[in-house]
Amino acid sequence: MTAQIMDRFLFRGEEYRLVGGEGGPLISPQDFGMEPGFIHTACWRGFYSTYEIKDDQIFLVEMTMREKKGNYIAINNKMPEVTEHQACYENIYLPVPFTGRLLLAKDFIQELYVHMGFQEPTAFKTVLELTFKDGLLMDLQDRSKEMEQERETLKQKYESEDFYEEVDEAFS
Repeated sequence: MTAQIMDRFLFRGEEYRLVGGEGGPLISPQDFGMEPGFIHTACWRGFYSTYEIKDDQIFLVEMTMREKKGNYIAINNKMPEVTEHQACYENIYLPVPFTGRLLLAKDFIQELYVHMGFQEPTAFKTVLELTFKDGLLMDLQDRSKEMEQERETLKQKYESEDFYEEVDEAFS
């Protein structure tokens, strides 16, 4: 399986990837009555989005997707540009009433790339935790140091003799 395309967030002039969180939900094609379908091996869920945090509010800016039946519906009065395998909605700027927290990350550490699923927060040098209520930013915490410490703990575990014994047992 291929690493999956992560949702993108534009925040304070920087580009981040969504690497975790709780609460919500964010926006999906199902919210508009569409059923996403597999686009390619890097997008099993059938869609990926770009959000922007502007004036401390979340907006859905773009969504790329494949609707299983080709039944594309306007999102915030915008129709997508449809190609053979997918459709792209651009310049949507739809407010997102998300409540919860999101982990946004940038500065990916290439040596930590995992060729399956979504990348972990520890695979990025910069990790921010943003807390929202009804789509408005309420709190911002820098979690980069914590991720660095977790990377070091994982590194020590993988370099230990016990880890290799556990792997040997799993394959015996």
